[in-house]
Formats: sequence, structure tokens, C-alpha cells
Amino acid sequence: MPQQPFDERVKNFLLNLARVLNTRIEKVLDLYFYVSPETVKIVEVVERGGGVVGVRLAVRSAKRRDTWYYVAVGEYGAKCTCEGNTLGGKVCRHIIIGVITWNMVTLLKRGKELDLSKLTWLRAGEKEI
Repeated sequence: MPQQPFDERVKNFLLNLARVLNTRIEKVLDLYFYVSPETVKIVEVVERGGGVVGVRLAVRSAKRRDTWYYVAVGEYGAKCTCEGNTLGGKVCRHIIIGVITWNMVTLLKRGKELDLSKLTWLRAGEKEI
């Protein structure tokens, strides 16, 4: 079976992510289009065993000037320095941006998408997007 074009794979991933988060695709797309070199900085790409197992990011706040939140997303969990995640333990918008960025890095470096079914922590937590 031939591989799907890159943009089709990204589209399918975003649709699956919206399904896993139980949210509208518009919210996921808003976060996808928020990402730019001015709003998100990749701090570290964590690679192990020939695959990308996580990313660390700095994400600019959409509401607060000169405020950046630091996010770590990986196979076993995610953490963000924003109030929603630190105080409430919620899966915040910055973590979702981290998952989207992690998928894009994995697609570019390894040619395959993240398997969202392996990210059980993504389904379990309360969402704040």
C-alpha cells in the first residue's frame, strides 16, 4: 500500500487528535495554526532507539505579553508551567501544541505519525482547550 501524501497524513492526525480529545476540529486547527517561529520554540527533541520519544518546547502565551510557558511532552506524560496544568492538572492548550509539534517532528525525521492510542495520559486527563 503506497504511503499517503504528507498533508493528508497531517490532516488525519489532527482529526484523530480532535477525536481523542473529544473536541471540535476547529479548536485543534486553531492550535495548529498558532504555531510559528515567533510563538513556539523547540528546546529539545528527545530521541531514543531510533525514534522521537518526546519534545520540550517554549510556547508564548496568547493572552499575556512577554510570558512563555515551558512544556515537556513524551510517551509517559506531559507537563506545562501554566496555571491550568500546574494547579489543576489539566491537559492545557500548550500540551496539545506539544503533541502536534511532536507529531510533526516525528513525521519529518522518521516518516511516521505518532500513535495516539499509546498516549493513555492524553485520554485520562481533564482538558482545558
